Amino acid sequence: MRNRIIYFFSILIIFIFLIFFSQKRNYENKILKVNIDFKYKNGRFLDPQMVNKLLIQRKDTSFFLNKDMLDLRKVEDLLISNPMVARADIFRTPQGFLNVKLEERKPIVRIINNNEEFYIDNFGYRVPISNNYSARVPIFYGEIDNNLEDIVNFIKLIEMDSFAKVEIIDLRNLNNSYVLGLRSFPFKIIWGKNSRYGQKIKKLKHLYSYLENKDFIDIDKVNLSFDKQIVLDYGKK
Repeated sequence: MRNRIIYFFSILIIFIFLIFFSQKRNYENKILKVNIDFKYKNGRFLDPQMVNKLLIQRKDTSFFLNKDMLDLRKVEDLLISNPMVARADIFRTPQGFLNVKLEERKPIVRIINNNEEFYIDNFGYRVPISNNYSARVPIFYGEIDNNLEDIVNFIKLIEMDSFAKVEIIDLRNLNNSYVLGLRSFPFKIIWGKNSRYGQKIKKLKHLYSYLENKDFIDIDKVNLSFDKQIVLDYGKK
């Protein structure tokens, strides 16, 4: 009888220990907090609430709350599938924190073609227009499919020059020739092909200096496509 009592209590103690150990392990495995950090301090297109919404859009909405169920690679892929996210790094800590570090795509030009409107980033990826953020970048009017790489390269050159970055506000490609709109003057710039960039920018800066205190109201177009020349078109009188 005594042996049976000892056996019974031994089994009971083991059972209680297993329950306690299981609960303790589950508690330790829980993700207590999700920390979301953006590379440039604050998100532009996204905010922490929107990222959390992305995380719980899966059918198994608790998939990121338990370490044993967490596949970090899948979570990263889920976030990167968003067209506004360029990179996602996720790691967890022994303290129960899930850290999400995001880098958003950087728009360099805004495309307007008929009823379609979107950004292109510095790698040529499309980025949707957002209600949260409007990027101050040049606008390209027209189709880009056939000359996307050339447009991206051209915009990158513009970004590298502080003068061009401020003054060139829009562009289009007509008959394989870029036509630019300026911030300070109403006339159009016939740029030509994306070649001799440094020479053309230098001519444009000389033109600005020349027109600073002169009448330019009759100028319709300025052609920079000719080598070592600036051709002014005063339009029809």
